[in-house]
Amino acid sequence: MAKPKKSLSERIADADARGGRYLADANEAAERGDHEKAEKLYEKGQFWLDRVNKLLGNH
Repeated sequence: MAKPKKSLSERIADADARGGRYLADANEAAERGDHEKAEKLYEKGQFWLDRVNKLLGNH
């Protein structure tokens, strides 16, 4: 049986949580001086926060 799709509000919450988690990890990496890893994590965080805006209709 097919798995039911997540609701829009669940998808928004998931993307927001992922974005926040990546940004927090990026800040920790930057504080440790690992700027290369921080940059990659900032990019991932931005991807998910952009996704939140897209899901909300704020392109």
